[in-house]
Amino acid sequence: MGKGREHRILEIPREIPMEHIKPTKGSVIFKADNAFFIEDRTQVKWANFAIGIIMFFGGIWIAYPFKVFSVPSLFEYTLMIIGFLLIINGIFKKKKNAQLILDRLNGIISYPDSFLGKPLVGPFSKLIVVIGVSGDIDGYSPTEYLKVINTFKPRKFDVQRTLSYEDPYKEWSLYVWYMDKNRPLPPGTAFDPYRQKDFERRKKLGFPRPLYPSNIPTPEATPEQQKERLIIGGW
Repeated sequence: MGKGREHRILEIPREIPMEHIKPTKGSVIFKADNAFFIEDRTQVKWANFAIGIIMFFGGIWIAYPFKVFSVPSLFEYTLMIIGFLLIINGIFKKKKNAQLILDRLNGIISYPDSFLGKPLVGPFSKLIVVIGVSGDIDGYSPTEYLKVINTFKPRKFDVQRTLSYEDPYKEWSLYVWYMDKNRPLPPGTAFDPYRQKDFERRKKLGFPRPLYPSNIPTPEATPEQQKERLIIGGW
């Protein structure tokens, strides 16, 4: 198993505006504060559902284009079975099991398992992610996605899960920044109401050094807070 991508803030992350938090209509973010970031991942579930339909009926079409009494090959059977399982997953997977949950203060991540399984939960520091490329078929440009390798519940046979369809570098930077509880909260108006409380928590602890490295500055909300952190914490 590969080492995976380093836990590092790579660039300015995806910003989380207040308008994208539920109960705003169409929002996929349930919560974003100084303790938890919870995002709906049912779009991944329904994407798998759509892929399942294509695979299932694609397998049927390949197996029986004009051969009514032909016997499907192993490839065609496999295509139909995987497609059927993805369809079942899309229909029956519980919404609460299709959430990404980042627990900032305890350093725990929870993300959806494959098919109907319960969420996989473990230390964020142990999470192994890669940026995988898909596409480049029939003239389509390759697309990069943030994918996770299952390390919390190892299986003999497993697949990489797409953690997000957003820009993978900005998305990973958001997760790492948010989960570094020794840094200020990441950019975005959704976090503004909680910045002072988070600042006071870190100040009480003496502004401990960051847990993860960063390619970019991660300043406090105000110059005054930044100066205070430098005096007390030395960074």
